[in-house]
Amino acid sequence: MNKSFSNTLIIAALIYLILGLVLVIWPGTARSIICYAIGALLIIFGLGRVLSQWNSMGFLSLGNGYLMGLVCLLMGLLLIIHTEALTAIFGTGLGLIIMADSLIKLQISYQLRKSHLGSARRNAICALVTLLLGLLMLFNPFKAIDAMTIFIGICLMLDGIINLLIGIDVRRYLNDKVTMVE
Repeated sequence: MNKSFSNTLIIAALIYLILGLVLVIWPGTARSIICYAIGALLIIFGLGRVLSQWNSMGFLSLGNGYLMGLVCLLMGLLLIIHTEALTAIFGTGLGLIIMADSLIKLQISYQLRKSHLGSARRNAICALVTLLLGLLMLFNPFKAIDAMTIFIGICLMLDGIINLLIGIDVRRYLNDKVTMVE
């Protein structure tokens, strides 16, 4: 370990803290900016693939690179043009997945109940809670996506704090090591 490693941890921590704070304070705006940025990158990548394929093989030779470029280009346009619609679709799809997972957990809880395990009731309650969250995401995907964005922001801030503490500890360790050598 060296000072540059410590500095990298501290810089990453600050970036995580700032990004997490932005996601918590402005979840909708941050999500839109992320969609626009990813959309722009996909458009640039897609155009690059299409043009390079076109230049190398000619217009009538359509290879995998050309097809991949077109798909990326169209996905990028879709992300930029229909950001809110894609957010709703993502929230609804995630809600369906969470509901399906909850139903499986309910079934497992029921089977555990037959085994007379004390945790079966707790597992069933947790499964019902996640089932309700899945329903919320299904019927109100925008609020659910905002909540998820805020949760991601909080996780990033916690990760940033942990990175900051580790970076400071590494810096102390390195300073103590240098002091011992002298």
